[in-house]
Amino acid sequence: MSVRIDTAFLLRQVPKLAQVRRKRRTWDEFGGKVFADFQKTPARRGADWERAKELVHAVVTGCQAEHDAIRKRLGNLQEPSTPVLMTTLTLWLAGALGVPVSMTIPALAAMFCGVAEAGGDWEALRKNT
Repeated sequence: MSVRIDTAFLLRQVPKLAQVRRKRRTWDEFGGKVFADFQKTPARRGADWERAKELVHAVVTGCQAEHDAIRKRLGNLQEPSTPVLMTTLTLWLAGALGVPVSMTIPALAAMFCGVAEAGGDWEALRKNT
């Protein structure tokens, strides 16, 4: 499934993403750093970022019954609004992972940038960039 992401909105919400682009870093590196800076246990640093990407991918592209409630809140994913996607998934992901919302905001913004760079293809979250 392809979706159009408003990257200008993301850059306004998470200005550090612009720095990432200027420094020629990837969205995946930025998202991983968000989790690494938060996690105190080195063993969990990469695993939590990968789990976050898996969860978002499963919600948006999957059909597992366990994600029906969040998909219902998102509504029609064929015509999503980036702010609606961002706010709904930010709160849900924070609860699913047991991390602060202040961490999931930049992490999701990074994921959305990755999806936008891939032409709206959510499979970008499954690839190691």
